[in-house]
Amino acid sequence: MTREDMPAMDGDDTSVETLAVLGGRIEIVIEQASPLWSGAAWSLPAGRVDGPLSEAIGRVAAALLAAAAPHLLEALGERVGEVSLTLADDGAVQALNRDWRDKDRPTNVLSFPAEDLGADDRHAVADALEALPPGAPLMLGDIAIAAETVLAEAEAQGKRPRAHLLHLVAHGLLHLIGHDHETEEQAAAMEALETATLAGFDIDDPYTLIDGAPDA
Repeated sequence: MTREDMPAMDGDDTSVETLAVLGGRIEIVIEQASPLWSGAAWSLPAGRVDGPLSEAIGRVAAALLAAAAPHLLEALGERVGEVSLTLADDGAVQALNRDWRDKDRPTNVLSFPAEDLGADDRHAVADALEALPPGAPLMLGDIAIAAETVLAEAEAQGKRPRAHLLHLVAHGLLHLIGHDHETEEQAAAMEALETATLAGFDIDDPYTLIDGAPDA
């Protein structure tokens, strides 16, 4: 799945957050593909993460990648790693969930890795980079997040919408760099990385009021 596969919607607005982390460079292309993301709820700070939403996403993503993927950042060298993040609505995410996962319902977050990197797998990263033309970016993959579902979950769990969103971004990024939660050990590793990253911004443990990982 690439951003070209995302259903077209009114209100599209695109920004790019460029992260310089541990000598590597990651670009997150953030597409605000629904006017629901312009609501006041998203502007409320989460912990110490205030300011524009795109910058908040960039700050949390940079901290997560520094903790979870130093090997990837180091291996990039002069190349750029690219992530597509679509801030969508329930209808668009339901369509993706139906078409790509045979689940005809909206969900909070979906992740579509572009490469099979494997968590902490230096060899997989090296192989992916070697297969690219000189200077070409390393496409890490796509994340889509559904506004209505995130808002409803945040209210049910007593969280700021921005805090819940940032958790889902972190969770989705971990999937793109090879993490999964198919076993208890994998799930515990993902949860630890997410929780520690958010705690660094004074955002509470996101798993306190939920059972299990986000969908992704």
